Amino acid sequence: MTASNRIDELLVTIRGLPLSDRLRLLESVARDIAVDKSIVGHENPGSVIGSFSDIAEVMQEVSEAAMVARERDPLRLSNG
Repeated sequence: MTASNRIDELLVTIRGLPLSDRLRLLESVARDIAVDKSIVGHENPGSVIGSFSDIAEVMQEVSEAAMVARERDPLRLSNG
């Protein structure tokens, strides 16, 4: 099995998870990458998202899902 096939299988599995679990997974991976700078080869942990440029369409889907989840399930209730 090639790395590409494994990635495709992982994506299918991840997409089958509830949205909240997918977001938690993404946040966990991003934190891990930011902590271990040697993984992305950058000194700036803020550049983590740029390291996903080779899978731009996946990042677009994740970003859209995150925005929908944030609108639907706000972290804090507004005072108004």
